[in-house]
Amino acid sequence: MASHRFKVGDQVRLVKLASTNTVEAFLNMVTAIDVTRSQDVWEVTRLLPADRNGFQYHIKGDREGPARLVREEQLQSA
Repeated sequence: MASHRFKVGDQVRLVKLASTNTVEAFLNMVTAIDVTRSQDVWEVTRLLPADRNGFQYHIKGDREGPARLVREEQLQSA
């Protein structure tokens, strides 16, 4: 059985991927967060079960910053 690559508390960076989902592509375009900045480190705050596209995670930047829902292939270790 497959398992999550990251665990709660892990420090990760976002990897910019071409989106095949129109809604996701739009949200990435209008978001105030620049996910392409490689120096931004996020913390995994919650593991979510796998769906047909794989595992998902909740990640959070600094304490006052926003949280995001991302797929495992969008993450790399910091």
